Amino acid sequence: MKLYLNDTSPFSRAVLATAYLCDAPIVLEWIDPWQTPNTLVTINPFSTIPVLETSDEVALTESLTICEFLMQAYPTEKLAATKASDTQRMSLLGLSKTLMEVAFRCAALSRFEAEQNVLTIRGKEGIQRCVKALIGQLNNNHDLLQADFSTLYLHIALDYVLFRHTSLLSAEERDILTTALHNSPFKDTLAKFNLASLSKKLSYCEYKNS
Repeated sequence: MKLYLNDTSPFSRAVLATAYLCDAPIVLEWIDPWQTPNTLVTINPFSTIPVLETSDEVALTESLTICEFLMQAYPTEKLAATKASDTQRMSLLGLSKTLMEVAFRCAALSRFEAEQNVLTIRGKEGIQRCVKALIGQLNNNHDLLQADFSTLYLHIALDYVLFRHTSLLSAEERDILTTALHNSPFKDTLAKFNLASLSKKLSYCEYKNS
C-alpha cells in the first residue's frame, strides 16, 4: 500500500501514526498537494492529502476513513478503535477532528494573506473556545487520555494548535496542554513522528527502525 502525505499536515501525521501502531505494510510517497501534481490528482481529484492507495489499487481519502480502514484491516492492542456506542469518546473524537480541521484551515488562509478573513477570525475564536472546553475536560476527567483512537487524534490536534496557533493561548493554557501531551499514551509514538523527523521525509522502514 502507498500513503501519499506531506510533512506538515496533521492529517497525514494521524494516518502515519495509525499505520505505525497497526504495523500496516505501507510505502511513503512524499508529495506537495499545493503543486497539484498529476500523480496525486489522478487518484484524488481534490489534490489533498493524505491518500492511501490500497493493495487492490483503490484510493482512500479523508484521514478518518483511512485510519478506520487501517484499524479494521490490521487490528492491534496498541490502538483501540473508538466505540460508536461510547458517546463520550465519540464526542471527543469529533471535537478533536474539528479542532484539527479549523486549525489547519486558519493556518492555510493566513498563508494566503487572509488573516482578517471572516472564516479565519471565526476559526480562531472557535479554537480558543475549544481549547477552554478541552482543558475543562482534562481537569475533570482523569480517564480522558485513554489509549484509543480519539486520544490519538486529540494529541495530534493539540500539538498542531501549539505549533501553529500558540499566540491564541494564554501561558497557563499552553502549560496545561503541554502537560496533557506529556501524559498522553501516544507520547513516544508521536515523538517518533514529530515535525523535525517528518521534515526529513524518510522511508517508512527508516521511521520504524529509528
